[in-house]
Amino acid sequence: MLRASYSMDRNNLNTVNKEVFSSTGAHENRCLKEKGRSVMNVSTELFRIQRLYHCEQINGNTAFKKLEQVVSEIVTFESLLFGKFDSGKVDSYMYICSNTKDVSDFVYWNKAKNAASRILVEHTNELNRGELSEGNETRLSDNDVIIKNYVLVPTVLDNESLGFLLLVNTEGGHIGDWQESLGRIADAFALISLAELRLGKTGGDLDRKNKSELLDMLIMHSSDIIGVYDLSLMPKYLSPSVESILGFSVPQLMQPSFFEKLRKDSQDIQEVNIDGVKRYRYITKNKDGKELWLETIMDSLYDEKGEVQGYFGVTRNISEEVMGDQKMTEALEKEIALNKMKSQFISITSHEFKTPLSTIKSSIEICNIELQRQLEEHPSEQKFRKHFNRVNNEVDRMNTLLVNLLNLEKINQGVIQVTPKGKRINSYLHAVLEDWVDQGAVLFETALPEDFTHPIDVSLMNQVITNLVENALKYGSRDDKVLVQAKSIKDKLIISVKDYGDGIPRDEQKHLFKPFFRASNSSKYDKGSGLGLMITKKFIELQNGAVHFESKEGEGTCFYLTFPLI
Repeated sequence: MLRASYSMDRNNLNTVNKEVFSSTGAHENRCLKEKGRSVMNVSTELFRIQRLYHCEQINGNTAFKKLEQVVSEIVTFESLLFGKFDSGKVDSYMYICSNTKDVSDFVYWNKAKNAASRILVEHTNELNRGELSEGNETRLSDNDVIIKNYVLVPTVLDNESLGFLLLVNTEGGHIGDWQESLGRIADAFALISLAELRLGKTGGDLDRKNKSELLDMLIMHSSDIIGVYDLSLMPKYLSPSVESILGFSVPQLMQPSFFEKLRKDSQDIQEVNIDGVKRYRYITKNKDGKELWLETIMDSLYDEKGEVQGYFGVTRNISEEVMGDQKMTEALEKEIALNKMKSQFISITSHEFKTPLSTIKSSIEICNIELQRQLEEHPSEQKFRKHFNRVNNEVDRMNTLLVNLLNLEKINQGVIQVTPKGKRINSYLHAVLEDWVDQGAVLFETALPEDFTHPIDVSLMNQVITNLVENALKYGSRDDKVLVQAKSIKDKLIISVKDYGDGIPRDEQKHLFKPFFRASNSSKYDKGSGLGLMITKKFIELQNGAVHFESKEGEGTCFYLTFPLI
């Protein structure tokens, strides 16, 4: 067992106290957001809190508050209740706190405790089995809902009674992800509660014998392996929990030759420094030959002269955590490889298609020219013209699809280069819309001064305007021209493209910018890829602009491109 001749490094403890817990008691663990490291960091904090408490750096109430802060890092809750459950009912509450209710709010806590009693009775079997429970809505009467949802975490207080940690009205992610951490926190509440009970809740000093008994009792309840090692790292004390983890008995492991062989057989030893605490991870085998991942935190033990006399270590089984990380890594690597293959396929396929499409396109154009020359001599060849036009249109459609696929892949890879240059917007839009305006298909109106200039990426904007106008012509009214307008309002440049077609069904409008989406009333028109609007939106956003639309069934649709004026 641990003896009084060993003492924790007071300097280290003071440093930990200053760095980890501020003067206001604020908890500063910032690593819990990274899943896969969460259990590790919770264990570190619990180790520090209990070490500070057992070395009398903090009292029981402060320790409870720090444990409360650890819980708040994991899940948001309204209130926390920790107590003792015995003979099918709540025996006592040892700690309560709330983010919204004062401890002196008798009405609230009376209702909360009554509701908690009901919850505990309902989950007696789960408590006895040591299982975490979740639930919702506990009523004291038809109009009195005191608990909307809760998480109940069991722990062991002594041989005859159970402890419980109850979190009321929780918010946040799936609690199952934090089950192991919450279990360790509940155990920490239990250990400090037991110590406080031994102290008679007076906080007074104990004699050396009682301190030793108290420490033994705490170690007996720990699920981790607690050990004391000499300067050569041979064990002088190991907690009984080593038998449940490794399968070897304590007397076996205390034999230098046996322990040395076990240590030499350990593999993949890694040193990890987290929050200033050194951890050692390694693979070892249990009594049945099964490989386990273990993690050990070591701390120096000093004598009264301040000289290192040995080491204090806490070891836990992290096999499930490591295996979970490995599976996630393998899945991520497979996904990356699959995405790479997909990108290569799209890129290669698109480029391979473009060459034959270009050949087909040029051949069709040549054939059309020849047909035009001979049309008067061979009127029946008008049929050939019809079929050539069909082929020509399909080639255009396939070429547009390939361009959109390439653009989509560039967007996904984040490799699109944006090179904005100042352009006179009226002149630019006249040039882009010229052919459609001459054909009488588009009407262009502008309220901008002729010298109005704004930076745009011409290549991206050409695709945006072309896509919106072609869509408007395709889905718009055959009797009304597509209306393109340009104007500036306050600090914004607005370019709009309006058609007078069927419009977009209201319940489908939220999907309009999703890839491969086409409205249900578009089936009577020429087929499209469903990529154009998504690419349009992204191209405008890359130029610091925004896209929105207004649409009514039977009246048409108007798309607005909005750019902030610098």
